[in-house]
Amino acid sequence: MDYDDREVPSSCEHFLFVTGQLAEPLLNRMLPDLATAFEFQYSVAVMPITIAGLMSVPWISERLKVPPKVTRILLPGRCQGDVGELSRRTGIPAERGPNDLHELPDFFKRRYRPCLPQDEYDLKIVSVLKDAANLEPSVVLDLADRLVAEGADAIALWHEDREPFPNLGKLIKALRSHGHRVWIRSLEKTSYQAAAAEGADFLEPFRPDWAEVSAETWAVVEPELPGTWQGVEEVIASLSEKHRRFLLKQPMTPVGLGLTQSILRCVEARERWPEVPLVMDLCPLLYHCPADTGPMLLVLLGLAEEMGARWITTTHEVNTARTSVRECHVIRRLTHCAKQFHVTLRNVDSSFAMLRDHQISDGDEKYLEELRARLRDPSPRLFVVKDQLRSWAFGQELQAEDAYQLFDKILAAAESQGREIDVDTAFYLGYELCKASIARQLGKNYCQDEALHWGLHTIPEPSPRERRIQRLKRRRGRAGCSEGKN
Repeated sequence: MDYDDREVPSSCEHFLFVTGQLAEPLLNRMLPDLATAFEFQYSVAVMPITIAGLMSVPWISERLKVPPKVTRILLPGRCQGDVGELSRRTGIPAERGPNDLHELPDFFKRRYRPCLPQDEYDLKIVSVLKDAANLEPSVVLDLADRLVAEGADAIALWHEDREPFPNLGKLIKALRSHGHRVWIRSLEKTSYQAAAAEGADFLEPFRPDWAEVSAETWAVVEPELPGTWQGVEEVIASLSEKHRRFLLKQPMTPVGLGLTQSILRCVEARERWPEVPLVMDLCPLLYHCPADTGPMLLVLLGLAEEMGARWITTTHEVNTARTSVRECHVIRRLTHCAKQFHVTLRNVDSSFAMLRDHQISDGDEKYLEELRARLRDPSPRLFVVKDQLRSWAFGQELQAEDAYQLFDKILAAAESQGREIDVDTAFYLGYELCKASIARQLGKNYCQDEALHWGLHTIPEPSPRERRIQRLKRRRGRAGCSEGKN
């Protein structure tokens, strides 16, 4: 095991980076700039293994010798096993770093930024169910439980039909028994009265002539005429005089139908009634905008945070918005952090760079050459370099603009050496080439055996080692079943 010790003046922590032989050159090129930027000292422990992702904590524990000045051990993100085991053996805190070395800068940004996304926030999320009247109560309860788990602070049942909402009172009671805050919007009198009688947490629109509303219920005030503040001044004055709790709601009009004016009315509301909690209703915009919600919500919740809005309503009932609650939950933390510490979101988090990666490496030719010189494994290695699909396979360097062409070249290279590609390897290469093609097309980083980065919605993939273990278990299971039949 080789060590490389580096010091940076005025450091407060000394990291020991544990890596494999292939990743060591790139890691050593990245660390000087990172250590200077984030003011830490570091050592690099190069383990006697080619690919760092194949290491496990017990294997490392048997071989790692920690220099006395180290204050924290950083393992590869793919390292399997209980990291606490290494901490207990060495007496030094150990943790996993990112899966991909190119993510190290973001890893240290998150570590040293002035706040974390888990900080407190003021913005609350209402998740709207427009079709609740047509769903079974058990389905509504399951939906509500899931949406609250994703970050919703209240569940809204919107009933804009002129027919009564059957069993609305019982549904409110059931939702509240699950610990959910319930927001009711009803344009039908008997349903409105049922919601008021059951003590809904929020009632919209405020209609004192329809029912006596509990003092514990938040009255949601909206203009008599959309696009104006008609009647709002009088209602606010009346509710304030009675010391009632209330919110002021402003819908976000769809693009092309007055979105700018609806944003300006929010600004006007903050100026005219600075003490009144403002609700930004995003549902009209989301329902009528056939686009993924993530980037749009990032801007809208940024506006809400800067304007001091306290509530936003969103929906999951449109396919493009089905993850909007989860996205809003993350965004409100990020925007709160950015505003509180006067930093840009670039310095906070990149989890909303979903379609394209926040930073892309087009391939470091020098690193690739060093990597090639160190490779002893004959298995094909795949790369995306400057819009080209490349492979090192069976002693040949191959490249193509099309995944099928590259696969044909890999087959030819195998045949030239008298090798055959089995079914498992062919499927694996097809899957990896598909990922590489997507990465090239969209402008994403591609790293073989790693999941493509989709920001907030990234789903980790099992490592090659984990896949081998799963495959062996399946084969043993099938063998066991065959023996049982005999």
